[in-house]
Parts: sequence; C-alpha cells; structure tokens
Amino acid sequence: MARDFVRLLGATVVAAVLMPACYASDYNSVPSDLPGVVITVVDNGVVLASARTFALPDTVIEVPLGSNTLDHAFDQQIIANVRAHMVAFGWQDVGTSPSANPDVVLLVATATRIQTGVAYFDWFGAWGYLPYWGLAVDGSWTWGVPGGAVPYAFQAGTVLITMLDRRTRNVDLKTIPLLWAAGVDGVVTNAASTAERALAGIDQGFAQSPYLARVQLP
Repeated sequence: MARDFVRLLGATVVAAVLMPACYASDYNSVPSDLPGVVITVVDNGVVLASARTFALPDTVIEVPLGSNTLDHAFDQQIIANVRAHMVAFGWQDVGTSPSANPDVVLLVATATRIQTGVAYFDWFGAWGYLPYWGLAVDGSWTWGVPGGAVPYAFQAGTVLITMLDRRTRNVDLKTIPLLWAAGVDGVVTNAASTAERALAGIDQGFAQSPYLARVQLP
C-alpha cells in the first residue's frame, strides 16, 4: 500500500505543477520571523464541497523516493498538525484502516533540492554612484572575481500536502482528481527550525484555505 501511495503522490506533484484553468491558487509568506512561502491550489467545485471524510496515512515520504535528505524526527508532529486542522474544519477522520472508505485521502511528502545561482554583479546599475571609491569609479567597473559574479548553492526544502478525491477516479485516464494542495517552501535549516517552519507553514496553508471548512468557524 505504501508503494501505491508513493506512485500516486508522484502523479499528484506533476498535476500540481500543471494546474488546469479551473484551479485557483493562493501565495503567501509564513510569519516574518520564519522566512518561507506557502502556495495553495484548489479545485473549489461541487466535488470538494460534497466531501466530508478523510484518511491521512501516518507517514511523511520523500520525493524522489529514497532520497533521505531530511530528518524525520518530527514527522508525527507534522501529521498531527494536518489532522488537527482537518478535524477543526469539521472533517471526519476515518482512520488508516485499509477497510476505511473516506471521501478524500491526504498525503504528506517532503522534497529537497540544491538551489544554485549567481549573485547579481551589476552593483552600479542597482545602487548608482557611492562615494566610497572616489570619482574615478563608474558603471564600467565590476566585482573583481572571475566572470564578474559570485556563484552560490544552498539546500532548500518543501513540504507538500495533497488532497485526492476517491469518489471520482477516472478509470479511462487512470487518474485520481487532485482537489487541494499546499506547498510549504523554505523549510530546511537545522532539525528544530525545519520542524518549526514546516508547522508554521502548514498553519498558513490552512489559514488561506477557508473553503475547506465544513463547520462555522469562530
């Protein structure tokens, strides 16, 4: 079953990138003391509106499978946070039994990448003249490094939450509809900070998804 979930999540990641026009998206920052961004996408139609029950496997997988680049010590905190938000929104948790028959399945994954780039070298065009180097320095001057720029690389990470509809699977196309997804980017630092950023980002993802509520929230 875990392998099936992994295969399904891989297809979901592709679907989240190639969103059709019927999907709406929202993009916000997490709190200023925890840098990062949260992107949510939703197919906010009658199918989502009619869903009431969910299943959430107690596993946070990494994509690609087997990359093992993140500490999983806080996986259960992340899962518990997602479950708590769903229950607070009025959804019924049917548990993780194979015999459960939920309307939707939520899957949680993490992914890391090495973000690379080159620092902007045209300092004169950005800042204009500054008095520190004297009048002889003008826009023809550049940084004294090979190529006039400074390359950089750092590890970046994302937590991805996806909501998949079990009721309207397309047998002909072999697809399971994606109803909602939240991506929390910028979560990789040390272990404790990674967990804190992930949890804050998940909070933000649900905060910007009020359409998921099945009860009147205070």
